[in-house]
Amino acid sequence: MSTRDFLTLLLVSLFWGGSFLFLRLLVIEGLEPLQIVSLRMLFAAIFIAPFFILKLKKHSFFDHGFPILLIGLLNTALPFTLFAYASVNLGAGSLSVLQATVPILTALLLFSLYRDEFSYMKLLGVLIGFSGLFLLAGPSGELDLFSSILCVFASMSYAISGVYLANTPSSINNSFIGMGSLIVGAVLLSPFLFVYGEANLSISSTSWLYIAILGIINTSLAYVIFIKLIKRIGSLNASFVTYLVPVSSISLGILILDEVFTLDMVIGSALIFLGVFFSNKQTTK
Repeated sequence: MSTRDFLTLLLVSLFWGGSFLFLRLLVIEGLEPLQIVSLRMLFAAIFIAPFFILKLKKHSFFDHGFPILLIGLLNTALPFTLFAYASVNLGAGSLSVLQATVPILTALLLFSLYRDEFSYMKLLGVLIGFSGLFLLAGPSGELDLFSSILCVFASMSYAISGVYLANTPSSINNSFIGMGSLIVGAVLLSPFLFVYGEANLSISSTSWLYIAILGIINTSLAYVIFIKLIKRIGSLNASFVTYLVPVSSISLGILILDEVFTLDMVIGSALIFLGVFFSNKQTTK
């Protein structure tokens, strides 16, 4: 990986890590979770629409319709909403650490569904990852249990999406699906634009700035950059973003929101990262 590509990967991790920061800032500003996520998706869809339209010249919407709808629900609308609700009680760093369980849940799904995907190394990763999760959100954990459960469900939704996309036919273009899913997510959440119509009129200029950054930069722009980066460095190198996003989010939370990361949270996070490492480790055959 070249220095330029590594710096680009850092930039993407900063954008995605920043999404949890802006979720927290908007909650602090007094916005409701569904209000936040519906506006986020509106801005994301407006930005991504021209890229999606350009790809329509190469790919058939008819062939991609069902995957776009499914991923729009499982990879955008549902997890974005769950994380927005979780952000009411969890800090930016905690949100990103819980999202980092996606590779662990993916490994669990894969060797539950496909026998040849099983390995003791991946099983070890799942067990280590869940021990970290238990330390963070268990009975003696420092994180709110219900909010942590919402994050795990959101991460499972991402994991299901990833497994589905990894098994689509070669004729299906996943980047086209990803762009379309942002638009579908915006459509699914659009009724809440009307529910919160009056409240949206009284949003402060600062909050509008946060929403624009969250929707355009943290969501759509980061996605476009990441898709282009995968083509250059491959999916394996790109997967390192899993480790970088929590580092970015934790750092931003500490610097901007004065969040405190306790020793138990550090140990729990380290166990999750270790679980991700073993879950992603390829076995030689």
